[in-house]
Amino acid sequence: MTSVETREPVAVVGASSAGLFAAYLLARNHVPVRLYERTEELAPKPRTLIVTPELQRVLGFAPVTATVNKVHTLQLCTDTRQVSIELQEPDLIVERAELVRLLARRAEQSGVQIVGGQNFEGLERTGINTVLHFRQRGSDRTQQVTASAVIAADGGRSQVARSLGDHPQQMVTVIQARVSLPAPADPGIGKVWFLPRQTPFFFWLCPESADLAAVGIVDACRSTARAKLDAFLSERNMQPIEYQGAMVPLYRPNPSPARKIGGMPVLLVGDAAGQVKVTTVGGTVTGLLGAQAAAQSIIKDSDYARELRGVDRELRLHWWLRALMSRLRDHEYDALLHMLSGKAARLLEIHNRDQLLRGVWPIMAAQPRLSILAAQVLWRGWPEA
Repeated sequence: MTSVETREPVAVVGASSAGLFAAYLLARNHVPVRLYERTEELAPKPRTLIVTPELQRVLGFAPVTATVNKVHTLQLCTDTRQVSIELQEPDLIVERAELVRLLARRAEQSGVQIVGGQNFEGLERTGINTVLHFRQRGSDRTQQVTASAVIAADGGRSQVARSLGDHPQQMVTVIQARVSLPAPADPGIGKVWFLPRQTPFFFWLCPESADLAAVGIVDACRSTARAKLDAFLSERNMQPIEYQGAMVPLYRPNPSPARKIGGMPVLLVGDAAGQVKVTTVGGTVTGLLGAQAAAQSIIKDSDYARELRGVDRELRLHWWLRALMSRLRDHEYDALLHMLSGKAARLLEIHNRDQLLRGVWPIMAAQPRLSILAAQVLWRGWPEA
């Protein structure tokens, strides 16, 4: 293996949270890194996120400046039923833009060189080397970059993945509105509504404080999501202050997130690899775990798929559960929430959404009727993911 001191830098494409974290981990291990970002200045779009406490464990530090609130209870709701999950460890309400800025500061302090205004144009074999082509944004100036490895962290519409011939990822719409909460409101309670006649996914409320919250929808149809959210808000007498939104890729179990071009590894991480839990359409923690696996693969000269095995198993479980959930009808969601009470609820309080693989079998054992519900859905035919 080429020594760390003499190797070409690793090229990270995209200043996403996953890209910045991978760069940070590599630099901390004395691997030279250059990160190429499309925008001239780092200007991430603000978006309120709810994440599990696994975020702190993956990062290795508490993202204090990015954390605006903590949630001790999640209420799962339908039109007619509600169950409260009192979390053993609180979820974090995080401002995405500040998390990205925090990771950028950490990366630069560790020695990562961030080069802005660079549009990725493609990969090319030139003799024994593989080079990356970048074009200076707003000009015709181009540069060729050689690297020991590439980490693609350029989002769900990854240009690196496209240059490798990957098919476009299936995307869903996430749109949310910041709203004022009527008094008195408990800032420690988050909510999720399962209303399958309106969306095959869900609506949610993430409290930022006792006065403000983000209320949003995940939907498969981009053209109607905003109208559905506005109707949902109107029914609950909530007035939007501002909107935030994104297109989020859905995990697929088959495509490999690793390639080799002329012997140079190209590793996809975060949204570029679809490392998103499709039950919750949350990819912050799993994307960081993907970044961690990619960094370890480069540092140890090991197989990325092997380093990624744990998170991939978790993502496959979420994929399978989403395939079932997308077929549930209103009365079946009512039945599901009824089953997720008692001992099953207590297990959900212990095992968070990023530890579902650890908790799913104890939960199924505590509530055998969950298996019957799953069998009823499967009897109607294997659901499409």
